[in-house]
Amino acid sequence: MTHRLTALTAAVLSCLLVFPLAAAKHDTWVEVRSPNFIIVCDAGEKQARKSTIQFEQIRAVFRQSLTVARAHPSPLITVLVVKDEDAMRALLPEYWTKGHVHPAGIFFSRMNQYYAAVRLDAQGPNPYETIYHEYYHSLTLPYFPNLPLWVAEGLADFFGNTEITGDHAGMGMPDEPLIYQLHQGFMPLDVLFKVDHSSPYYNETNKTSVFYAESWALTHYLMVADRESHRQMLMNYLDALNKGASQDEAAATAFGNLKQLQDTLRRYIDRSTFTYLRAPPPPKVPESDLQARTLSDAEVDAVKGGFFVTRGRTQEARPLLQEAIRLDPKIAAAHQNLASLEFFEGNRAEALESVSRAIELDPKNSLTRYLRGYLAFRHLASIQDPQIEADLRQAIAVNPDFLPPYGLLAAYLAAANDSLPEALKMAQTAVSAEPGNSNYVLSLAQVLGRMQRYDDAQKAALRARASATDPQERAFAEQFISYLAQARNFDSQRNPSYAVSSGPPGAAVPDRDAAASASGSSDSSLSNVRTAEGNVTKVVCNGNEMIVSIMVQGNRELTFHARDYKRVNYDQDVAFATRDFEACTQLEGHTASIDYVVVSGRQYEGEIQSMEVEQ
Repeated sequence: MTHRLTALTAAVLSCLLVFPLAAAKHDTWVEVRSPNFIIVCDAGEKQARKSTIQFEQIRAVFRQSLTVARAHPSPLITVLVVKDEDAMRALLPEYWTKGHVHPAGIFFSRMNQYYAAVRLDAQGPNPYETIYHEYYHSLTLPYFPNLPLWVAEGLADFFGNTEITGDHAGMGMPDEPLIYQLHQGFMPLDVLFKVDHSSPYYNETNKTSVFYAESWALTHYLMVADRESHRQMLMNYLDALNKGASQDEAAATAFGNLKQLQDTLRRYIDRSTFTYLRAPPPPKVPESDLQARTLSDAEVDAVKGGFFVTRGRTQEARPLLQEAIRLDPKIAAAHQNLASLEFFEGNRAEALESVSRAIELDPKNSLTRYLRGYLAFRHLASIQDPQIEADLRQAIAVNPDFLPPYGLLAAYLAAANDSLPEALKMAQTAVSAEPGNSNYVLSLAQVLGRMQRYDDAQKAALRARASATDPQERAFAEQFISYLAQARNFDSQRNPSYAVSSGPPGAAVPDRDAAASASGSSDSSLSNVRTAEGNVTKVVCNGNEMIVSIMVQGNRELTFHARDYKRVNYDQDVAFATRDFEACTQLEGHTASIDYVVVSGRQYEGEIQSMEVEQ
């Protein structure tokens, strides 16, 4: 079907006059809640309802294209829709600095909180392509984290250019800016296929670059050209990669001669006649499923504060949240968002205090229950805190479809060496729902490690590393893989009762009874304390457990073990002393004098009792 560009219906989005000052009085705002969205709007309830229905329809269209996603819930998203460019600039000031594109929409998430912002007066054939693009990523990433970057971005652009009218849903509408970019030139397909997040061709701030344009064009051709006859080529390509083929091998298997494919792609773009996928419009959400209410000024500040916190803009968020609490101390969302802010800024005690207040005000909120469990599990000196387990179980009871508590509870139970069959079931529940979520897969690896199923744990940990979407997730997986190898070695060498537990943010500790027995850490063993001094060459931490290697005189490397490094007494040199000393990240490269209890039958010299650290 020939396509002529049409404007996306203006009813998709409206709303939200941005604050000039935190304490300023707001216009009347209406919140409309549906099963999957919270729309906040200052254009009246009627317009807010229209926007909510449109977003629910976009979600339905996207999920219909993802068979694997249909049986699972998607995250609740708060959407701020602003009236004009000035309002959007107030929400996204960094995008209005010199050299930046002024977005008509934006979508982002952090710590299981999801926000979007769009403006009503945006111009262009599809002013909301950006938000649809990122929303499509959020729906696909839990299931397909390892798609080649060109496929991931090409599909997001393909479905991001979706139009819903009264009589149809059109997917894969032509993208004028990307077509214009391609008229300036192409990049070789063998280069396109190898672009990753570290490549100079990949630029998240410029999504009209040749990489995005050509990714969209090739995906569009494979998805719909010639009556969808080329789609199997894309399936064959992905299948070859999944079976271990290199990019070159997969491309040769699926596409054949790349020069011929590139010439075909050029002709496809040059003819400027495009087909798209056309389907009946998804049904509208019943009006009875929409809940509308007017927001107070304090509630508006709380929403905006959460918007800025989730984007990492804590300086803008803090005065808004403080003002919200001043105006109405009983708004649970303000305390919840303040807890996230304090956590991101490293204020652990304040974060726990704020989230506990949020739970007091709204004890049936699964997100705040999970958040408190996460904060306590990650930062408390001891993981044996019954409140953690209680919070996570309550989060699951309140909302069985909310997956994060399953993964964290699995890690908690494994770290405590408690209810391992249940821990395994929890981890499997999370992984089966989102097989591409690195955190859930790592939780599964942690449980399997505690159960001494080392081969299975290794496979899961490698899968978690491959699925990681950010450097921290990848570091957690690599840390666990390293630790698992040592634990397996210790266990197989001399002491079969040794078991490894969970990695970050859980605690990976050996079986405590076995470790205490092996270390001889009873009162009678104190006479066996010795001291070794040298330069710290390596530190491996996994949860609360730590292994430290030092180079002593004679160029001998000795290794020592701490069951709970947070309980070790660190006597720091004055020049090196710091209130927030972190052994796992700050020891390496420094001179340390280690008092330890000698152990036998292990691959390390002994259990660390105390340590003097010098600059």
